[in-house]
Amino acid sequence: MAKQELKHLPNGSRGCGVWFGEKPTTAISVSLKSEQIWVLQFGVLIYFVPKSSRKALIMPAAQFPHIEMETTHEGTEHLAINNTFVRRFLTLLALNTTARFRSWNGVCIPISRHKIVKTGPFVHLTEAATMKFVSENTSIPVPKVYCSFVRKNRAYIVMERIRGDEIPRAWKKLSEESRQKMFDQLKTMVQELRALIPPPGTGVQSCVGGSLCDARIPRPKARFGPFKTIQEFHVWLREDFQPSKKDKGTSSDQDWEDIEKMVAQQDGPWPPPVFTHCDLNPFNILVREGKVVGIIDWEFAGWYPHYWEYTSAWFGNITKAGWQRELDKFIDPTPNEFKMEVTRHKYWGEW
Repeated sequence: MAKQELKHLPNGSRGCGVWFGEKPTTAISVSLKSEQIWVLQFGVLIYFVPKSSRKALIMPAAQFPHIEMETTHEGTEHLAINNTFVRRFLTLLALNTTARFRSWNGVCIPISRHKIVKTGPFVHLTEAATMKFVSENTSIPVPKVYCSFVRKNRAYIVMERIRGDEIPRAWKKLSEESRQKMFDQLKTMVQELRALIPPPGTGVQSCVGGSLCDARIPRPKARFGPFKTIQEFHVWLREDFQPSKKDKGTSSDQDWEDIEKMVAQQDGPWPPPVFTHCDLNPFNILVREGKVVGIIDWEFAGWYPHYWEYTSAWFGNITKAGWQRELDKFIDPTPNEFKMEVTRHKYWGEW
């Protein structure tokens, strides 16, 4: 079995599973805690044991059956959009011809000046359905979906290629006045999204009532839910943990008090869920001439607790302190729920 030193790990790796010592645990993003370090790179699982070894064992992730290496699409045929033979044929043809002459990175592949195809092991038809849902029910600028389908257990979404710069690229060109106008636009869009009325009986779920995904939540499967209630979602987030004196162990009194407060708040009453993008980072917001012209990457979106938009944007950008400082300008902060999430991330989060 091959080994390599920690310093030789590939940059930009993202995780999909981890073993701590002999007891298997599972997770889905990178952790760099002093005793828990793990990554996944191109189907190779790298895991570390605490302190006793600083070597990384590398083996095919297929040897870990509890880790889902790609999304399954069974039962999602009804989510396909404009799924005709001609559209499927032209999409696959473009991917094998014109796409080869265009530069791209990640799962979004340009096939013309105006269209891109999003495809990959974790792309799901729910994202296309979400963009269609948002487009039909709000004025938020989202990519137009031309078609979506599944072929050989791989989803393909053909969508509009919106012309615009991501906020980090546009930032230096914007005056203070333009930046404020941009945040005002974003605030209106977030409010419009949150004003959508959930159907009766809606829990934590996608716009079509199905499963969700979030690569930042440490779990072995790519998708999770749906959950009938917000409380059920919270119990899942903390892996069914219920505090009892026997579980306290060596935890300090303050740590244990924080956990008990978190659980009590999570299990308490909650207002109805609101529709949430779940990944409002600056690279998912496109700007042109000082105007927000596109919100992209709706793969994590769904009906979530009212605080989730703020906390997911904050914790999802933990290395981008500048963006964290701007969040209050377009998303209403939730200080009590934020404190609750700080505790959850400390013990069950990805950081």
